[in-house]
Amino acid sequence: MSDTAETTQATATGPTSDGEGRADALLSSMAGAFLDGIDDLGAVSPAAVPDPSAPLGELDSAGQVTLDHLTEYVRGGHGLITPVPELGQVRYYHDELHTASGDQIGTVAGRLEIIHRRPSDGHMFAVRTEQVRLLGHTFRFTGLNDITAEFAGAWVSVPGVGLTGDHLGRSALRAIHMTPTPRVSDVRIVMCR
Repeated sequence: MSDTAETTQATATGPTSDGEGRADALLSSMAGAFLDGIDDLGAVSPAAVPDPSAPLGELDSAGQVTLDHLTEYVRGGHGLITPVPELGQVRYYHDELHTASGDQIGTVAGRLEIIHRRPSDGHMFAVRTEQVRLLGHTFRFTGLNDITAEFAGAWVSVPGVGLTGDHLGRSALRAIHMTPTPRVSDVRIVMCR
């Protein structure tokens, strides 16, 4: 790496050792690859977004931050996943995350694709891929969900990773529960620190 490239990298990622700078650049590059095909999330009103360097919450005894009692509202999207899903169905969606008091604190851009039918019970499985912007931080979640169980009211969860700030490269988990109200879900997000 040239001296100019090292200086540029150090400036872009802050004062880090050479190894940490390379790790940050690699994670950034990987994040870019994961984000291909997911539209921009749109903006959260500036009043609702605190300083992105601020912590997202208090650490618990396990060293985790849990944001609970969140509500997710579907605000748009395209594609179709029917109440009785079929292989190959795809749905793109754009959602908003709100606190129990109704304040919008984030957005979700995601994609569900039905890819598997379990022969033993007919349950359908979907790959869920999401980019979540939450209080000035960005996370990427992706995983396999039992969509039949989700439609029946079970909680499903998706592992993820932080893409920005002090959550860069740290694990996270997003749990989703469809409510009886159409296009509304209960959400819990757990982040490791």
